[in-house]
Amino acid sequence: MIKKLLCTLFLVLVQTVVFSQNVGDYRSNVTSGNWIVLASWQYYNGVSWVIPSGTSPQGYPGQFTGTGAVIIQAGHTITMGTSDLATATMGTLTISGTLVLDGGSGGNAGGTFTINTQNLIITPGLTPYANINFANKVTLNLPTNVSIQVGEGGLPTPGNGICNNNIEISIGGNVLAYCSGTGSPAAAYTFTDVINNGGYNAVKASMSKTSLCGSSSFSISAIATPSIGATIKWYTVPSGGSPIYTGSAYSSTISSTTTYYLEASYGTGAGTYTTSRTAIEVTVNSVATKTWNGSSWLPNNPTSADKIVFNGNFSSIADLEVCSCEVTTGNVIINKGHTLKVNNEVKVSGGSLKFENNASLVQINDNTTNIGNITYMRSNSTTRETDYTYWSSPVTGQILKNVSIKTPSDFFYSFNAVVDDWNQEDSANTMTIGLGYIIRGPHYETIPPPGFYEAPFQGVPNNGSVYVTIPSLGRETSNLIGNPYPSALNADLFLTTNSSVLDGTLYFWTHNTAMGIGVSNPGTGVYAYSSDDYATYNLTGGTATRIGNFVGGVEQASNKPNGKIAAGQGFFATGKVAGGDVIFNNSMRISGGALGVNNSQFFKTTKSSKITTVIEKHRVWLNLTNSEGAFKQMLVGYVTDATNDYDDAFDGESFDGNQFVDFYSVNDDKNLTIQGRALPFDKNDEVLLGYSSTIAGTFSISIDQVDGILTSEDVFIEDKMTNSVKNLKEGAYSFSTGAGAFNDRFVLLFTQKTLGTENVGEFDNSVLISKDKNELKIKSELESIKRITVFDLLGRKIFDKEAVNSNEFSTSNITLNKQLVLVKVMLTNGKVISKKVIY
Repeated sequence: MIKKLLCTLFLVLVQTVVFSQNVGDYRSNVTSGNWIVLASWQYYNGVSWVIPSGTSPQGYPGQFTGTGAVIIQAGHTITMGTSDLATATMGTLTISGTLVLDGGSGGNAGGTFTINTQNLIITPGLTPYANINFANKVTLNLPTNVSIQVGEGGLPTPGNGICNNNIEISIGGNVLAYCSGTGSPAAAYTFTDVINNGGYNAVKASMSKTSLCGSSSFSISAIATPSIGATIKWYTVPSGGSPIYTGSAYSSTISSTTTYYLEASYGTGAGTYTTSRTAIEVTVNSVATKTWNGSSWLPNNPTSADKIVFNGNFSSIADLEVCSCEVTTGNVIINKGHTLKVNNEVKVSGGSLKFENNASLVQINDNTTNIGNITYMRSNSTTRETDYTYWSSPVTGQILKNVSIKTPSDFFYSFNAVVDDWNQEDSANTMTIGLGYIIRGPHYETIPPPGFYEAPFQGVPNNGSVYVTIPSLGRETSNLIGNPYPSALNADLFLTTNSSVLDGTLYFWTHNTAMGIGVSNPGTGVYAYSSDDYATYNLTGGTATRIGNFVGGVEQASNKPNGKIAAGQGFFATGKVAGGDVIFNNSMRISGGALGVNNSQFFKTTKSSKITTVIEKHRVWLNLTNSEGAFKQMLVGYVTDATNDYDDAFDGESFDGNQFVDFYSVNDDKNLTIQGRALPFDKNDEVLLGYSSTIAGTFSISIDQVDGILTSEDVFIEDKMTNSVKNLKEGAYSFSTGAGAFNDRFVLLFTQKTLGTENVGEFDNSVLISKDKNELKIKSELESIKRITVFDLLGRKIFDKEAVNSNEFSTSNITLNKQLVLVKVMLTNGKVISKKVIY
């Protein structure tokens, strides 16, 4: 049998040290030597390598004019120091071993070493690492427009050798980078930055997937350092020639191994500077076809490098990862929780391909085209006719009506960001890829069937880049968009990729329950409130709209967004004032994970799975509830890269979708459902909390969950109205409130706070608060009175007098009838005395 061969692409970043033998070149000659010692080097005189004579032009490298390329060979160490040294102009300096720059010790410590080379290459990828070792206080000075190439281990970093702000690299006399910390003058980089960037005045290329197959198409992205003012050009030759492309990302299709070269240029005219070229090799290899005949794979089980062909019925028992996939005959089913991961195209030329709920189709190559229809099933819990679900189509060609056949035709909507209102859709319309839609629950003439409703999506599976335009209206806009793929999306990557277009918070509609059924803390009164609301997510974390339950400290059932946007999920995102295009692409797609956990959190289902995060986060989730079932959750987290100012990537404003209550932290005059705070965590940090309610009564604030170091820290709530503090680790805090908004009543604390009413001693006894008929009288014997505030027991402020500045005060302007009030007296020394008075 003749097997059909396909092609596999491998992308390799080639850093090849090719050391020519031109007159004037140098190479190290000993395993341990000194830069200015002639015996440490060999010089190429045009015929052979010799020890330099010491007579011009044969000195140590850079001693005389005419020095060519210099290499410190692997396994060799050359030391400069301990006195300052400046070389003459020389060719490329390549370090494949170690260069030691020693600034000496004692009172005269400190060395400046000027190496006049336009190309410094610290060869990456060697074992042991090629590197420059800085000893003591050292400045490495390089000329203007030098190109530095360096990889992991090439420079000292914190925890790897001596590293502080006494060690620096300067270019043209200006500091480029300190090893760590902030020096004077300030530098734009640290050594770690230089390593991560691949160097300076250099180009670093990368590809999200280093092997492709089948279609022979690829895309490479490149970053120049510095990036400002850089123009990246692509070539097929190592020098000379004309560029084949200009830009930061290059895509093409090839059928044979090809090497590309890229460079960055800065400036114009006589001031133009161009970096050396970096080589990228794309290798094409052949791969085989594996066929399923209805009972087994022939000739053997497929690998990720193979094309698979289905010629018979198939039901998955595990994940599959392949080069490409074709269904010719048979019914192929990818079962719940399983992932079919395909580098290139999916083709259904016969038979059928069906993905059950929580199954995933993940594709890698953005540039491939799928052929033929699949069926993708997505379950939700909507059997109540009055509920809406937010949908997005994972396939091309999906008709709105076919998502929910039994929904009346006048209950299909999209959202118009321009007019900021809902737009009724014709149910016969085709769903636009990347947009979100809301569809009301199905209508049944009889009792609805129990369990989940399954929506079938039928069409060509979406793949590659998808763009959704966010309008520019001179204001922020609300945009209903959605996951366009039959797999989950990484929400963090989606948010960071689109940070210039979108604020950093996503909103997922839940509409948990009908009134009085299954609500949190279900009540027995006239009202049993449900929390129709938006679950929220940003880089700090997610907040839920119902209480989860915990078993062994692990949350079992909550609708906190987990950072994975499920297939078929629609959601709201806030567009920035300037607008622009939101992009979805394959790099954001993720596999289902164990048991399909990554693709399981579709909002409208009754249960989601808990997954973990990998960046540093220390968080506390607080719930506001009452006995009748009102619920609202907020989150405060101490997170990598967050600040204590407003950050749209880490702070999310309340969408205020809850009909009854809202609960939030307050920062920069914004009500935040999620607030990210700066690391390191400070036990003395204080976070202002606020709430609003359309109902009066008794509410409780409690901890829903903590993680990170907050699992071992106390969490306090300060009630500024009652002048009390409660440790929430010991239980919920209950309080009474009236209807309204209260943005200055509560403070979140992490250490016990001494309040003005505690230990006031003589001040407490020296302040007399009394009522004579309708007149409130206050007298302070030892300290002047600064402010007087009176609250009723629902927390409403009924009287407030500032700048009293007297030891006595009285008023008849409080009109109450037979009730208890709380009188707070603030003295000029800051002490606060609170007493209850009966009117």
